Amino acid sequence: MVEIRRLAECTIEQAVVAWNKGFEGYHFDMTTTPDAFKKRMDQEGLSKELSVVAFDGEEPVGLVLNGIRQSGDSKIGWNGGTGVAAAWRKKGVGIQLMEEALRILESQQVDVATLEAIKGNDQAIGLYEKLGYDIVDELHFMNLNGTVDQKGPAVSEAVKVSQASPEEIGKLPFYRGDFPWQTLWQSVRDGQALIAFNEKGKAAGYALFRKLNDEHGKPSRTLLYQLETAPDAAEREGITALLLNEVFGNFEDGIGRTAVNVPVESNALTYDTLKKFGFEKNIAQVFMKKKLK
Repeated sequence: MVEIRRLAECTIEQAVVAWNKGFEGYHFDMTTTPDAFKKRMDQEGLSKELSVVAFDGEEPVGLVLNGIRQSGDSKIGWNGGTGVAAAWRKKGVGIQLMEEALRILESQQVDVATLEAIKGNDQAIGLYEKLGYDIVDELHFMNLNGTVDQKGPAVSEAVKVSQASPEEIGKLPFYRGDFPWQTLWQSVRDGQALIAFNEKGKAAGYALFRKLNDEHGKPSRTLLYQLETAPDAAEREGITALLLNEVFGNFEDGIGRTAVNVPVESNALTYDTLKKFGFEKNIAQVFMKKKLK
């Protein structure tokens, strides 16, 4: 039987040990350091008070990271990582951690708990389903590298695109606060944003993204986090294509491009347009939710 403690009661070194042991042998390298762990906790809005660590004596053997955000009238909880050391897997530690993590979210009056899991990780998905989570969508990381011909349907000249702040995007009436946590404006608050306005000056679409430079300060990759159009907007396909061209500089540069955790069904227009532009799936995940209220 392991002891469950709040992350706030642990040292950063213990948290890093729990993370690195918990994700050993994962689908890709998840190894972290104290500095990288602190940065991720801050950038993703994760809370030490809401997260839990499993101990065997004084040895960290697993953890669950939790964060909470308000989206409209809903309080959303997010599982930012569940990991159990190899020697403790299939011994009920994952269930213990998750049950305690959910109890904490419930005590905070969270409406819905969310998480993502690698598609095909049947053991983890089965655990979450046992705890009452349902798969609500499939998420794709999509890549397109190098220079390509500009594509997409034309849009009327009356549609204009302006720069905005990520926080402004979060205030739009059609902002998708129900999308995956890492694509929400709070996770991209140090990034960039665009709003497309129709001929009446009404917001008709938006994009959240981040541009990265290499060690020499030259553009190397652009990450798209969200792109959505207003449900009642005219020329939705054209506005989607226009925003993609604005975000990716008309695809004229030989850089890398990644669309992060694109919901296949609930963001179908953006997903289909990315495919038409030549983006290809790199990683597939499932998006899972559990109603707590």
